[in-house]
Amino acid sequence: MPTDLQLQELYDHHAIKKLMVRYIDRIDANDPAGAAACFAEDGIGVYWGHYQGRAAITERLTGILDTFNTTSHHLTNVIIDIDGDSATGLAYVYAFHRYADTLDPMHYWGRWVDEIKRVNGEWLFAHREVVGVGQIMEGDPPPAEPFPGHPGRLSR
Repeated sequence: MPTDLQLQELYDHHAIKKLMVRYIDRIDANDPAGAAACFAEDGIGVYWGHYQGRAAITERLTGILDTFNTTSHHLTNVIIDIDGDSATGLAYVYAFHRYADTLDPMHYWGRWVDEIKRVNGEWLFAHREVVGVGQIMEGDPPPAEPFPGHPGRLSR
């Protein structure tokens, strides 16, 4: 029979996965404010620069999403470690994009590295960093500078 502590950890793990999926759903719905609402009020989003607070994150996501006509994000290999009211999360992400101006496709692979905290009973991102591993844009040559790869993982 599971203990209350084990049941709480299962519940928290599920709630954090739902947070990750809600964020993706809001991104793919072109709802940057909804995606930013997945962050704590003082949360930090690292999207090729640091953006603190929901307003700054909304503005940054708006600028990114304005570039695209369509996005479709997919998470795999989710790892969540919970310690009381704090947690860390790692997830691989593949995202298909279609540029707004040309409708050309772009494929992106990366990893989301998260610090998550419970605020008034709700799990929210305290810090989310997007770490690119690679992207392919229709007709573009390979990048001059390689992507850094997954943190702590093979990168040559």
